[in-house]
Amino acid sequence: MKKNGAHDEEQLWFDEQVKTGLLKFDQAYERPEPELAQLEAFVAEHRRQHRRKLLRELALFWLVAAIVLTAILGLLDRSWIWYVTLQGISAVGAIGFIAAASVKRRKQSWKNS
Repeated sequence: MKKNGAHDEEQLWFDEQVKTGLLKFDQAYERPEPELAQLEAFVAEHRRQHRRKLLRELALFWLVAAIVLTAILGLLDRSWIWYVTLQGISAVGAIGFIAAASVKRRKQSWKNS
């Protein structure tokens, strides 16, 4: 730990060397704060756009889910052997995808050694 005197000296050096320059820089390039009404309008518009995007994605999800479910149930009704085969292939593919994603994530993680 540093002694109080050393800390005070470092603070004085910082104030003399860096702080004044930073204050001058901040004053020279000060950005005006937006009006509250303008900021609220921006947030409201962003929320509206975000909600519209989420509803569109949800509608697309339900459409695709209905098509897939109809196709799977139609396949089950016609031939249960093809249905079981398709389910097996899907399970193997899902396990392979999860394994590949796990390996990729492990390679990207930080190494501390």
